Amino acid sequence: MTLFDEARKSHYETLGVAKTAEDGEIKRAYFSLVRKFQPDRFPDKFREIRGAYETLRDRKKRAEYDAMGELPGEAAPLFNEAQRLDRLGRCDKAAELYREILKIHPELDKVRERYAESLTLDDKTGKAGEVWKELCRRHPDNPFYARRLGNCYFERGWHKKGLAEVRRALTLDRSSISAWLLLIDLSFARLEESREITWDEIKALVREAIEAVKAVKEDEWKKITLYTQAFITVGNGDGSGAEAYLEEILRLIPSGGRERLEEGRRSLEAILKAVPNDALGDFYPGLKKMADLLPGADSGPVHWHLENVRMSFELSKLEEKGYPGTLQDLLRLINADLEGEEDEYELALMEFYILSHKSEYDPQLRRLKEEFPEFYDLHGSFFNEVLRVRDPKKILYQRSKKLSKLKRQFDGGEDPRSDPDEPVRRAGPKVGRNDPCPCGSGKKYKRCCGA
Repeated sequence: MTLFDEARKSHYETLGVAKTAEDGEIKRAYFSLVRKFQPDRFPDKFREIRGAYETLRDRKKRAEYDAMGELPGEAAPLFNEAQRLDRLGRCDKAAELYREILKIHPELDKVRERYAESLTLDDKTGKAGEVWKELCRRHPDNPFYARRLGNCYFERGWHKKGLAEVRRALTLDRSSISAWLLLIDLSFARLEESREITWDEIKALVREAIEAVKAVKEDEWKKITLYTQAFITVGNGDGSGAEAYLEEILRLIPSGGRERLEEGRRSLEAILKAVPNDALGDFYPGLKKMADLLPGADSGPVHWHLENVRMSFELSKLEEKGYPGTLQDLLRLINADLEGEEDEYELALMEFYILSHKSEYDPQLRRLKEEFPEFYDLHGSFFNEVLRVRDPKKILYQRSKKLSKLKRQFDGGEDPRSDPDEPVRRAGPKVGRNDPCPCGSGKKYKRCCGA
């Protein structure tokens, strides 16, 4: 059987309703069919039913589909079949069918548009780009075609050409949320590969985009991604205005629709991935509320990230309680997870400082253990060591050697000891590891202060 022989029934026939059916009738027909053709038992049939319903439930898509039904001759049923293949993920076969239709009716630009979309989904961005370029030549004032060509260039890594096309699309329609999002993505790509654009310019671009689409109500859920980009760009800076962007995201997520929940989940994951935990600490209440709106966000990596953000939020209370700055910085570094030798050096330096000022930090550590046991446990082994040791000279000597070794990884810097040439002298007589500990605990030295 050839592709031309594979004409299939229309969406209306799939759902068993008339072309004049009202929205409620289409919805009832859909739910009646999905009860009969459950997705786990009839996956192909279910996808066909779902695809028909997704098209007919949306007034814009339905109007476009009805217009396609007026295609000449055999083109309409062939177009329906190509769409069915697209829904089944068989984009290569769908593209082949669209191409065959265009051989007979090259004037059908709506078919050419679907042909380009199928090629894009099939990762044939080179061929897709040629089709989008032809559509732009035929319709130079169509912002959608300009944006899709820009996206095609983006996928191929041609960021400069992509920027030019997307900017052209925005001159034709400044209210396109999708075009602004693509322009921001392309700008980030340019920032990574060169210095032709700055971080401040991207911030300004995000603000310009928000202002341009402020009054747009159609597909408003796409604004979730736009406000997410705004939160990330500001959150990685001074944080000014980030709270307002988070409030907008929270306003848009619960206002209905599966798309909003999916976009909300992607938004939360992007924020947690792009902005450091310590910078997110002040926004924890809003991020927690955001997670509560999204089913399943209370488990997995998102939950783990949120726990770290919660700890950053709670750690801010240490300043209110008057704890020393070095202790606060140490706990924040531990909570953010050590990354590389530089963080390891910073941690070792703070530990050295606390040991050097043991008499000052002993009461603070005991207070921390009583008031904030969760924070104490973040670095409990070291804090226990500080409280247990009576004379830290030997430990300080060992740690100074470790610091000197780490410091050699970096240029410049001084030895952390006040006088590195001064020899470290034993405070008392030598104690064997199996001798009683001088502290009077009754334990062997190796199991007490010599541990």
